[in-house]
Amino acid sequence: MKNEQLIKNLIKQGESGQLEFKEVVRKEEIAKTLCAFLNAEGGTLLIGVQDDGKIIGIDNAEKYESELKQYLFSVIIPEAPVTVSIEKIGSKEILSIKVWNGSKPPYIFNGEIYFRRGSHTVKATASEISGLITERQKTELHWERQPALGIEIDDLDELEIRKTIQDLTKFGRGKLFSEKEIEEFLTYYGLYRDGHLTNAAVVLFAKEPTRYLPQCRVRLTVFKEGKTSDSYSYDKVFEGNLFRNIEDLLQFFEVNIATQSKFSDKKWLREDVSYPKFALREGLMNALIHREFSSVSGTVHIAFYPTHLEIINSGSLFGGYSPNDLSKSHLSVPRNPDIAHICFLRQMIEKIGRGTVLMIEDCENKGYVSPKWNSNHGYTTVVFSGVTVTAKTDDAVNDAVNDAVNDAVNTEITSTVKTRLVEIVNYIAVNQKTKVNDLVNHFNVSERTVKENLKLLIESNLIVYSGSKKAGFYMLSKDLHDKLHE
Repeated sequence: MKNEQLIKNLIKQGESGQLEFKEVVRKEEIAKTLCAFLNAEGGTLLIGVQDDGKIIGIDNAEKYESELKQYLFSVIIPEAPVTVSIEKIGSKEILSIKVWNGSKPPYIFNGEIYFRRGSHTVKATASEISGLITERQKTELHWERQPALGIEIDDLDELEIRKTIQDLTKFGRGKLFSEKEIEEFLTYYGLYRDGHLTNAAVVLFAKEPTRYLPQCRVRLTVFKEGKTSDSYSYDKVFEGNLFRNIEDLLQFFEVNIATQSKFSDKKWLREDVSYPKFALREGLMNALIHREFSSVSGTVHIAFYPTHLEIINSGSLFGGYSPNDLSKSHLSVPRNPDIAHICFLRQMIEKIGRGTVLMIEDCENKGYVSPKWNSNHGYTTVVFSGVTVTAKTDDAVNDAVNDAVNDAVNTEITSTVKTRLVEIVNYIAVNQKTKVNDLVNHFNVSERTVKENLKLLIESNLIVYSGSKKAGFYMLSKDLHDKLHE
């Protein structure tokens, strides 16, 4: 379903405790309404719509979009994630502003606390304020905000924190800090409290998070057969922080997911259709951000089967939603708001509550079946039919690697060395960002031998080295990558 129809359907529902219309941009009124949404159950504000639902649109939408982003981030206290976007309805443009229910109530605008009473924004009563304070005290006990004992700021990935601070400056989604103000940044966003880093800080930024929280692990398996099979061609556990895992997993998707080939009836030519990258990225982000971290046995498992992909995370759907609700526009209610907020600052979360709808649209646009969700027995699963991998242990691919090594390596080498070169290329094809130590440990050979093999493969244009001398890695050359994916 297109965005335009989603907005029309939303407008038909009429104003409510979580939806309000405004004809024109009045910044203070908008801030009051959003403050009230934050103090209640979250909500959506549509500007350019009359009270009766008639769409009149607004002029200079881009100008107002930019101004409102800056204004709302600065006037609502404490800071909260707000998404402002332009939506086109026919020839008209309206503004959509969304917030989820705040995790740090009460929220204040201009010295006042506002609340939603039915479809109206009002000043909160003493009783309502007391309830908000009680709610905040409960959230302070949330797993994310509990102190992570035994870890210090030096145990965090400073580079990843600096990237986050850079993204703050780039996207303007929150209070800005210099790259030297790491402790100040962590404190402001609730990741460093009372002299202790929080569990959320470990998930997001720790160099070795599984030393402290084993539930941060992510497992990726490529099964050779169906769901009852215990035979697989690839099985790896990722133990990095959230951002490092996202990067490595998306790299695996990019290298290994097979494209769909279709034949045009008109042209009689094969057309290779890319896999739904946005949908998979969003599904992965949802699993990593909304997983249930409070149990040490909690997990995320990415399972490729011959016919489909499943992404499974611990924790049932949060916020009272059912799988059917995810196919229509809905308000996001994050299980882990502190983790979600940092991802929001880095623009990894776009339009609140719209991600699952856009996933469906991306799959349909790429010619894939819409993703299907189910939630039971304490786990949530999203299934992508037709999304499969090119298994690097398959005979056809092994033959292709063998041929590539034979064609490219002109030097006379022993069969033992040749076999190892093929195995190294296969390993790098699956494990992008491979380092020397990875190969030493995997093949149980000396560092000197590995470096000699890698040098030969580089000279033969089968692999390349990328990055700095200390932090760099090996990956397939573009020519070989393209050849393996023909």
